[in-house]
Amino acid sequence: MSIATRPPDVRPSPLPPLSPSPHLPERPRYEQRTTPLLLKLVELDPREVIDGIMTPGGYLTADVIPVGPMREACPHCEGVALQLVLRHRHVRRSHLFCRVCTRVYDALNDSGYSVLTV
Repeated sequence: MSIATRPPDVRPSPLPPLSPSPHLPERPRYEQRTTPLLLKLVELDPREVIDGIMTPGGYLTADVIPVGPMREACPHCEGVALQLVLRHRHVRRSHLFCRVCTRVYDALNDSGYSVLTV
């Protein structure tokens, strides 16, 4: 008899009941926010965010493809939506990028933690 067709030596334990425990309050699967999440934008040094070289004309990097526009606008450029750039290849850290002034930002929540990290 091969090991693939041999019956198991131990039976699996029974599954727990599907109903929640009576002493634990039932929590919703997700919580609806009543107020918008306010983020604090912090400008980052591009050398810490993406691989590249410093030139007299500025920081030179390979082409970066942003995921898409965010609701946050660049603090230096009026009405320009920041682009989300995720970690990939030469991008060391997820960040928000302004296509007009080429500044990079991190978004921090009320507790001071980055909302762009997983």
